[in-house]
Amino acid sequence: MYERSSFVPEGKAEALGHMLFAQDARLKCLIAEVAGKAMGYASFSVEVSTWDADRFMHMDCLFLRPEARNKGLGLALMRRIAQEALEQGVIRMQWQTPCFNVDAIRFYDRLGPEKKEKFRMFLGAEEMKALAG
Repeated sequence: MYERSSFVPEGKAEALGHMLFAQDARLKCLIAEVAGKAMGYASFSVEVSTWDADRFMHMDCLFLRPEARNKGLGLALMRRIAQEALEQGVIRMQWQTPCFNVDAIRFYDRLGPEKKEKFRMFLGAEEMKALAG
């Protein structure tokens, strides 16, 4: 259980492998290593905002092992994502974190983002099928 959500791993390694390594892959992932050991990662992709009529860099996930936190790795990952965005001509970044993740919020606040309170909605496969009719 992470972020108060259950996780079902079946089939996800293969699916993520395809999303990361396919010829036309949009998803990118950075790995933070210390002495050859993976200590965390950040995944991101370019998305589109109709509100801004522009593209934005969406950072989907930033994770660091507890022992790797507060050592500059998170900042290094965020900087690299911002650099990647600018290299692609993308001038906005977006991400989210649960409101109860106070450590993440404290870290992100130091980066100076504007906050917009929203609800993130989820439909599973069954709900999608029911909605689609």
